[in-house]
Amino acid sequence: MIRWTVLFLVLLTGVSLHAQNIALSGKVTNQSGKAIYGAIVSLKSKQIKDTTDASGAYSLIATVSGVSDMTIHSIKKSISMKNGIISVHLTKPAQLSVEFFNMNGKLLNKFLDNHVSAGAYQFKMKKLPSAQNMVLVRISIDRHTECFSYIPQINGCNVSAAEVTLPGQRLLSKIQAAVDSLQASALGYKTKIVPVSSFEEKIDIVLENEDVGECTPSKTVNMTVSGSGTHKVTVETNSDPGIKEGTIYRPTDLGGDEKYPIFAWGEGGCSQNGKSNSAAMAEIASHGYFVIADGTPDGSGSRSMNTSDPVSMGKPLLAYITWAIAQNKKPCSPYYQSLDTTKIATNGFSCGGLMAEGTAGDKRITTWGLTSSGLFAANQAFYKTVHTPVLMVEGGSSDMAYENGGRDYQNISALGIPIMWFSKNIGHGGDLSNKNGGDFTKINLAWLNWWLKGDEGATGKGVLVGSGCKYCTDNAWEVKSANFP
Repeated sequence: MIRWTVLFLVLLTGVSLHAQNIALSGKVTNQSGKAIYGAIVSLKSKQIKDTTDASGAYSLIATVSGVSDMTIHSIKKSISMKNGIISVHLTKPAQLSVEFFNMNGKLLNKFLDNHVSAGAYQFKMKKLPSAQNMVLVRISIDRHTECFSYIPQINGCNVSAAEVTLPGQRLLSKIQAAVDSLQASALGYKTKIVPVSSFEEKIDIVLENEDVGECTPSKTVNMTVSGSGTHKVTVETNSDPGIKEGTIYRPTDLGGDEKYPIFAWGEGGCSQNGKSNSAAMAEIASHGYFVIADGTPDGSGSRSMNTSDPVSMGKPLLAYITWAIAQNKKPCSPYYQSLDTTKIATNGFSCGGLMAEGTAGDKRITTWGLTSSGLFAANQAFYKTVHTPVLMVEGGSSDMAYENGGRDYQNISALGIPIMWFSKNIGHGGDLSNKNGGDFTKINLAWLNWWLKGDEGATGKGVLVGSGCKYCTDNAWEVKSANFP
């Protein structure tokens, strides 16, 4: 039986700066060989990452500075001796030396003193010329040192190892090379870690599908719509439980670099006709938004209105949002990786505005608004759930919702929430039914561009604030805001 003990010496560490060239490339595909667009590939230790293009290709090219030492903690774990076998694991190239001393501390032999590449190494003590008797073994990685005692015994008898004349480097067998690792992840796929043996190589990565369920194909609605934006618009329905009561207005082009924010809309009268405000919905979709309007095309009936419980009224719109987020994760979905699920807004006309107001407390919401709408009575408990900027567009004092919206504006602004108000005396719903949804939709769209796309120019914030705001200088419009810097 071989006995062994571990002795700890004073640990010294040293740091030396160096430059490292990184040139890693390859493709990320699924198990069927199809390229995965938008996968994130990162070199873990260097904090370098890239996103795959439409062909699934990635490229990590860089020259980075770093340190050539390891921490004491990691080095201690990288050196071990068990059953007469010494193992060394290097996560990066280093100076490795192995020395033998007798029990009086006299140097017997320096077995190895070379700069070696990253990898895992091991050697057997009994094959070494200096291990015929009890010895101390000192192993150094750069300036860090570990010491072991070795006693060759079998059944209580000393073992005399045969003399070995091969150079020490030949006795050191490299069993693994891993200087780093790549991590690849994509929506709908399991994250994969791939070892890297060199910082300059081609590595193709295959990802396995997550169990995200099946996809129900959407059906195109036979109607022609358009807007002033750069995108053609497709109108669809889907029979999935989370979306079967809604109508989708979306950019026709999917699968490119652009990611579309999600916008859910409640109809006037809480109607379940998803075509009620089709001009406004198509206008917003044409500017790069994934729009879901409540109700199916030419659907009948309406939802109940309970202003004392706005949260319940908001549930259908939140169900649409949940469905869209799930679709964005499913490789089988046509909407896969085409949506920006971190940018989500709701709005609605009249009773539909109350539905949007009911989503205000959901943490996924980036912003929300009301169009000719407002609660029938103050609800302080509800107001305290508001956590995002708010837009209110009303139809002036002739609008039946004007007073309700004004009360909501006062209560929400009193809580320090950023809020804007635009109102023109053109009645309930304003000009929503006009071409491209009229000025009401221009204001709603500019607000979405500002808060969901970071647009502070002439098609976003600039429409609503400053010298570019035509509504601000038009006496026909009442414009006010609170809690903006």
